[in-house]
Amino acid sequence: MVLAGAGSIMSTDLYTPSLPYLTDYFSTTPELIKLTISLNLIIYGFAQLIYGPISDRFGRRPVFLYSILMFSLASIACGFAQSIDQLLVARFLQGFFAAAEAVMCLAVFKDLFSEQEQVKGFAIYGTAIALAPAVAPILGGYIHVYLGWEYNFYLIALVGIFTALLIYLLLPESTTPDPHALKIKSIVQSYGSILSNKVFMVYGILAGLALGLIYAFVTGAPFILISYFGVEIQHFGYYQAVIVVAFFLGSMLAIRLVEYWQSIRLLNIGLVFTVFGALVIIALVFVGGLTPNTLAIGYLFIAFGIGPLFAVVPSKAMSSVEKSAGSAAAVFGSLEIGLAGIIAAMVSVFHDDTPRPFGLVVGFTAAMIIVMGVMANRMNRTGS
Repeated sequence: MVLAGAGSIMSTDLYTPSLPYLTDYFSTTPELIKLTISLNLIIYGFAQLIYGPISDRFGRRPVFLYSILMFSLASIACGFAQSIDQLLVARFLQGFFAAAEAVMCLAVFKDLFSEQEQVKGFAIYGTAIALAPAVAPILGGYIHVYLGWEYNFYLIALVGIFTALLIYLLLPESTTPDPHALKIKSIVQSYGSILSNKVFMVYGILAGLALGLIYAFVTGAPFILISYFGVEIQHFGYYQAVIVVAFFLGSMLAIRLVEYWQSIRLLNIGLVFTVFGALVIIALVFVGGLTPNTLAIGYLFIAFGIGPLFAVVPSKAMSSVEKSAGSAAAVFGSLEIGLAGIIAAMVSVFHDDTPRPFGLVVGFTAAMIIVMGVMANRMNRTGS
């Protein structure tokens, strides 16, 4: 699970230092290059709606194995792309097949663990996969300089193949396949029940907004740091690595406190740090003082807060659903990744060669996080 999650994250983070270079390489625009991230995220989110019922019908293991192998082939296709159109298609397919990982992780945790165990498990999972986006941009920058941008995707393909081998050898089946799961009536009833679950939807939207702040950075920061401030390509990853370390520490805090604090208290700690960091970013962009270092400092607070937030939110959402864990995981993942992809796309669409669109998107997202956080606290007090 951890390696699959790391590979999925690395498929984007590994090549982010190459984004400004690819504009000239493919003779295209920054907007289309950024679209290789946001399009991948959007399909990654919505494809999960397909994998949910399929995994309920056929089991987690076979769906996971097949999708990882196809993800590896799509990664190779990315490296062979000769035009921006080909890269966009390959990234689309890469996101489609990578979507299974998010569904399988949530579903297996729901299959096997209680809510408190899930909070701890997701925190541990978060600390483990945090290493991937910390290392990936640094490694990707050096691979770009010494081998070429396309070798980043070949490395991802190797990770995918190795992950498939481990799944085949080690991953047991965690559910009993439901022969009725793919019937239209069952799918409609299952998704209808989940979408009408207010608790589930609030936490799913909150997860998407929080992840959106991360992918706003992934999409916008390469252009701000490399193109706007002149940071060297091979040095970009260090700025992202510092932020990921903060997420790692936030997740570690959640692991330590989950035994003593209620999950809503952990959530609120995460919300406070996340919103404060967003306010710092907005002030830096529009009042003054934005530099590569201050941008990283502002995002330290955001990433630290997202650590406990991501530990709590999936378990709160999944615990509100009694059955059809695969479908519930699919809806949660679609909300999370779909919203993050839309937020990343907003950074792309409003690109104007300055940090201002990035600041506006961060501010809007933070405002929505406040609204969802208030709703989550109200539901926790009322028990609804």
